[in-house]
Amino acid sequence: MLRNTIGALCIATLQAACGGDDTPSPSSIQQSFLRAEAERVRAAAGLPGVAVLTAGANHVDVAISGVRRVGAAAPLLTADPLQAGSQTKAVTAMLLARLVEQGRLRWDSTLAELLPAWRDEMQPALRDVTVTQLLRHRGGFKRDPDEADAAAVLPRATGDLVADRTLLLRHLLRQVPEATPGTYAYSNVGYMLAGLVAEIAGGAPFETLVQREVFRPLGVQATFGFPEDAEPVTVAGHERRDGAWRRADYPAVDRYHMAHIEAAAGGMTIAMPEYAKLLREHLRGLQGASTFLRQETWQLIHAGDGGDYGFGWSIAEVRGKGRVSAHAGSWGSYYMFALLVPEQDRAVAVACNCYGDEAVEQLDRLARQLALDEPR
Repeated sequence: MLRNTIGALCIATLQAACGGDDTPSPSSIQQSFLRAEAERVRAAAGLPGVAVLTAGANHVDVAISGVRRVGAAAPLLTADPLQAGSQTKAVTAMLLARLVEQGRLRWDSTLAELLPAWRDEMQPALRDVTVTQLLRHRGGFKRDPDEADAAAVLPRATGDLVADRTLLLRHLLRQVPEATPGTYAYSNVGYMLAGLVAEIAGGAPFETLVQREVFRPLGVQATFGFPEDAEPVTVAGHERRDGAWRRADYPAVDRYHMAHIEAAAGGMTIAMPEYAKLLREHLRGLQGASTFLRQETWQLIHAGDGGDYGFGWSIAEVRGKGRVSAHAGSWGSYYMFALLVPEQDRAVAVACNCYGDEAVEQLDRLARQLALDEPR
């Protein structure tokens, strides 16, 4: 299951705090400060590795502490990729926004329009679900595919990624909605469908479209999968077992389903300096300085529209900081949390090659300190 600190949790965190161009050169003073903070948090929670970034219009600073793998001496490096989980959702929204601006898609396009061959077999309540509703978690879908779905679909899987995703989503569209479409219910299934919508509108696999429409224009280097998929394996994710951090060691088939079948919901793997490029583009867009998307599109992405979730971001108004966007994600062995504070020209992200309650607590507190000026 894709684990996230999202929705109400992100908003509660923010409200409690109420009291593609050239990357700028880092500030040595800021980097030294961040390195000390990363080391402090890592040591306090005994975490394997911690990465921290802060960014604004004129700076990107990244600091790292710890090791790539428990039991090995190799240090975690700034350039090491980390699995980003649901931070991918913001990228999926950026992709769909590009397709809308290119006239290949509409925000109010419905599933019945986009999938006419499936119209008669999909649940009637799902036919009028729109692209906007998918991105705002208002499509009515359950959170994740479950074991019954796997049992129904896996015997017919072919190993072709696009075909297998299509097979699963067609199966899921036949199911009665878990929530009434139009009401908020966080759903990775909804984002998987958003990825399928992109494939239909863009005429290519989701991963190809993201590289073409998002990563390449912004000069971002990122992939889909887990760091453990690389040969030789350098970075490893960890989970807490028997009172100690241990390598997660998910089987390759599980990593395939988590990070590839559900790519649009949480499959991105990215190093922190590259992730900073994405965050800075959001800041630039909200400040009217981006040519990647129109400013009204950036505003739409970061608008709660009467709720607390935009397109891939939880949204809150924070006294003294203005509108703040936040999101976190994890597949269970890595963790990443990001905050955008446009009125302060500030983006912050923290990450760990591990996942557990204490890691989340410590990293979230550090992110709030850096983004929202909370006391330590």
